[in-house]
Amino acid sequence: MTLNDLLTAENVAQFLPLSGHLPNIPGRIINVTHQIPYSIMRSPPTMTPIDDYDNTQDQQQQANQQQQPPTPPYSPAASSLDSTTDEEHESVDLFRKMHQQKKAAATYPSGAPISKLARHHRRQGTLRVKFHAADWTVVQGRGHGALYAGLQSLAQHWETIHIGWTGPIRVAHSKKIVSAESIEPKDKQKLEGLLRETGKIVPIFLDNKAHGHYEGYCKEVLWPLFHYLVWTNATDGRNEKQYWKDYVAVNQQFADTVVAQYKKGDIICIQDYHLLLVPEMVRAHIPDAAIGIFIHATFPSSEIFRCLAARKEILRGMAGADLVGFQTYSYARHFISSCTRVLGYESTLVGVNANSHQVSVGTFPIGIDVDRVNRFRKQPGVQPKMDAIRSMYAGKKIIIGRDKLDQTKGVLQKLRSFEQFLHDYPEWRNQVVLIQVTTPTVHGANKLESKVSELVSQINGIYGSLEFTPVHHYHQDIDRDEYYALLSAADVGLITSVRDGMNTTSFEFIICQHEQERYSPLILSEFTGTAGSLSAAMMVNPWDFAGVAKAINEALSMTPEEKLTRHMQLYEHVTAHTASFWAHSFVKQLVSCTEQRSLQSHATPALDSDLLLDIYNKAEKRLMFFDYDGTLTPIVSVPSDARPSKEMLQYLQTLCDDPRNEVWVISGRDQQTLDNWLGSTVTNIGLSAEHGCFLKPAKATQWTNVLDDVNMSWKHDVTEIFEYYTERTQGSFIEFKKSSITWHYRMADAQYGAFQAKECQNHLENAIVSKLPIEVLIGKKNIEVRPASVNKGEIVKRILAQHANADFVICAGDDKTDEDMFRTLSTARLAHAQALYSITIGPPEKKTMANWHVKTSGDLVNVLGRMAEIGCSSNLS
Repeated sequence: MTLNDLLTAENVAQFLPLSGHLPNIPGRIINVTHQIPYSIMRSPPTMTPIDDYDNTQDQQQQANQQQQPPTPPYSPAASSLDSTTDEEHESVDLFRKMHQQKKAAATYPSGAPISKLARHHRRQGTLRVKFHAADWTVVQGRGHGALYAGLQSLAQHWETIHIGWTGPIRVAHSKKIVSAESIEPKDKQKLEGLLRETGKIVPIFLDNKAHGHYEGYCKEVLWPLFHYLVWTNATDGRNEKQYWKDYVAVNQQFADTVVAQYKKGDIICIQDYHLLLVPEMVRAHIPDAAIGIFIHATFPSSEIFRCLAARKEILRGMAGADLVGFQTYSYARHFISSCTRVLGYESTLVGVNANSHQVSVGTFPIGIDVDRVNRFRKQPGVQPKMDAIRSMYAGKKIIIGRDKLDQTKGVLQKLRSFEQFLHDYPEWRNQVVLIQVTTPTVHGANKLESKVSELVSQINGIYGSLEFTPVHHYHQDIDRDEYYALLSAADVGLITSVRDGMNTTSFEFIICQHEQERYSPLILSEFTGTAGSLSAAMMVNPWDFAGVAKAINEALSMTPEEKLTRHMQLYEHVTAHTASFWAHSFVKQLVSCTEQRSLQSHATPALDSDLLLDIYNKAEKRLMFFDYDGTLTPIVSVPSDARPSKEMLQYLQTLCDDPRNEVWVISGRDQQTLDNWLGSTVTNIGLSAEHGCFLKPAKATQWTNVLDDVNMSWKHDVTEIFEYYTERTQGSFIEFKKSSITWHYRMADAQYGAFQAKECQNHLENAIVSKLPIEVLIGKKNIEVRPASVNKGEIVKRILAQHANADFVICAGDDKTDEDMFRTLSTARLAHAQALYSITIGPPEKKTMANWHVKTSGDLVNVLGRMAEIGCSSNLS
């Protein structure tokens, strides 16, 4: 069966990520996240060990479940901002605090003091577990609601398992952390069994390296860099080195767990920047595994990413995947550019070529679980709180902001913009209130909190009065009901992140507004991941305070008709592109990439020369195609030194003398060089110059130009770019051919030449390739630009058509330009397919469309010599 037989319309449709078909996955989906969707707590050790566990829920939990609809055991947290804990704390309703602030305005013109009381909201699905040395509580974790909802949806169609860290295991009613080493082995086994039964979860118990991995490398190195927060304090690097060691160790532990759980036919989906090394680590043990990794955070430009000390290791780790997914197109382009500039990988139409391993790069914007949001929004506690908020600010316009308190969320920019709005549009003073909720972060942001509080006091002091406070700031977690009440009561939603991977709050705002039929407008920062999807929102630059102020004024003055038009566009997108849609799209694209990989390339075995010679000897009509540089001769520093050896010329002449043989040398060299080195020495040999642009069949005296109808106007632009880098790279030079232009840097400094080549490649692909019908080929110490419609494969196809009765075909080459020949031969319908020998020159692990390999050009020449001996023997007989 050939590639044409497999690539039918029906077969291809099954792997299109947006089609209605579900791919056939022979195994399971292994979802890998940094943490599992559960939190584990342990009570103080008991004196009496209990060997069996009981997963019955307490009376209070049952009472809560009677009031709320049941949630599946594997359900994600109540919402991405649900701040529930299992410890007993006093609960303070946000709307009651609002009322207290309003009453206290006379005493506190800048707003009442912010409460530090923690929230309490009991979650569903709590499991009380007792075994061996302690009592354990397993409760749904909080955060990452969209991620877990998407992964859960996959279980509707395929068998799934979930691998992740348990998270920090705490002692109940305290902040003490239970180390993984202190947990009894029997307790670990019982916890593993419970989690596997609960949600097919495979927990990973991390040792003390967990802190250096997450709190250290992830949060102090990767997260700031990915969000364009380049370090301002120079250090001696000792902490970073230790963090990196812990990051590698934890990634290796995850990879080992994946390998241990893997079964043939499984596909592996890895999530986010905590596990960037896992794809390559898994690939080392399971070369043929289907591996995808999705990055939920932003991905910076190559200029920023190059600041990372372990940049090469990170990119190689990610390139171990078959598919790398991002939230937006710009993040995907940044990754491809980083691979090009840092590692020298060649970019392709679908991603990058990582040393002959095709890595597809795609964009998959994540959504939310719309049904789940609607269910929570309709809880009995939401409407009373929403009514209370509206009654407190009757006759006022309410602007809602809810963000984590970190530098990327743009809280300071939001407050500055609101201050500018009150200054520029005095008619709205005493008519508009901004309710800003800032959720405390794990690391804390004391300096930022102080700046926010000072700015709130400043705004309220200037534009407030004893009767009215324009800004109400609540630095605390709020429960789910309060959150949805705020989103539902808002007249404007205001999100001013300066850098944000996605921001699902904007999606939830749209759903809440739709159900209330308010259709309030959404003001959204252009630097959020959702900006590319929610085009009907009012886009703003959060650093442009006057621009944001103008957008606030327009939002408050917008007509009902325009509100409805904008809202319906937003609502249609949110309801169509859900978390389930995201997860299914990513899995389907991963399956498609894996199928294409199995069709397009494979690792090659060493050439069985004895078998080849036996088939060659029996054949009646033989076709031979050979590349020149790197195939018939080794690669040399100076191209003009790659003259053919006497032995090789003798072997070629003997092969050409056999009437059963049709011998072609298909090279990137120009016509004159091939004529001088081969045409004038070897008779009856066919020649093709400049990658198939010119032909000279055996016994012909003139070259045939196949470029007569090809547009070559691109040469001027490419020449200017090559000249720019030649002037700046000592030892480099340009080779001009009739059909292509090549920039050589073999004689340049190895490291600097490679660096300049990456820069040049990036320049070409961004400035030229996207506009003109050309392609960039990365060779050995050179970059070549040629027309996209002309290649060696086209010449092989033409010659094959003229010799359809050939019963032996041999084709040899060493680089990407020769892959065009191999690809053509792999799809050709030969009468004797078993007599096809496509041979690549390179190491055994090299992936190619060829079906055999030899290690060096000398090995191939030796095979030609043995073939020539057979020809001589036949002629003598």
